[in-house]
Amino acid sequence: MYIQNPANLLKKQRDLTLMAVNDMQYIAIACDSDGGIGSKAQDVVKVSEEIIAQFATRVPLFEIISCGAKPFMVIDCLTVEMDSVGDKILSEIKRYVREVGIFEDVQFTGSSEENVPTVQTGIGVTILGLVDQKDFSIGKSLSGDKVVCIGVPKSGPQYEIHPNDKEIVSLGDLIKLRGYPNVRDILPVGSQGISYEADQFAQSASLNLQLNPSCGIDFNQSAGPSTCVLLSVNEKHIQEIMKLVRAPVTTIGELI
Repeated sequence: MYIQNPANLLKKQRDLTLMAVNDMQYIAIACDSDGGIGSKAQDVVKVSEEIIAQFATRVPLFEIISCGAKPFMVIDCLTVEMDSVGDKILSEIKRYVREVGIFEDVQFTGSSEENVPTVQTGIGVTILGLVDQKDFSIGKSLSGDKVVCIGVPKSGPQYEIHPNDKEIVSLGDLIKLRGYPNVRDILPVGSQGISYEADQFAQSASLNLQLNPSCGIDFNQSAGPSTCVLLSVNEKHIQEIMKLVRAPVTTIGELI
């Protein structure tokens, strides 16, 4: 049986890697890592295992959900021992992914450091999702769409970030937005800030972007663990979106 070169099946879309598994579906792959953040002796930013687990997971999880894919596999690579520290991180990863009750069938695998004593926390998370090509949302924005920011860009150590911060877009918010039929495209914002991500947003739809510098959002502030997301939508639907989510809603520009 002939096996096609896997490299011919792969392509990059923004921060995602896509693999065509047949003529109708992609496997979408997203990953993120964090180091020096946790409760160990030499961690620079001190947070609980539960918080680092949640924020390390939400970046790739947000990227998978935003493109229209359904996650089916979470891979956690921990540079800490499983006993105590690793157990807490893994338990929170599982709880967070299943928080909204619609990803109960997601599978988990990974590794930890059992041979060398560690004094600093490190974590990498990779998530795989399956999406029908017809439902893949990247690049579906239209000329005249407004670009809207849901949430406020924040990142440590400048900000003390907590999952319950009402200015941060939540997993529940994101799932509501992805399920709202009038939202065309969604892009989580990361460490490079809104300005960079907004350009990527426009390029993926072969459009130009006009940002509104007086909107009150810092376009260059890191959003760290995807504390905000961008979406494209017709202006007439923005009021409805404001009713859907908990996080602040700010129109930052227009696609032309």
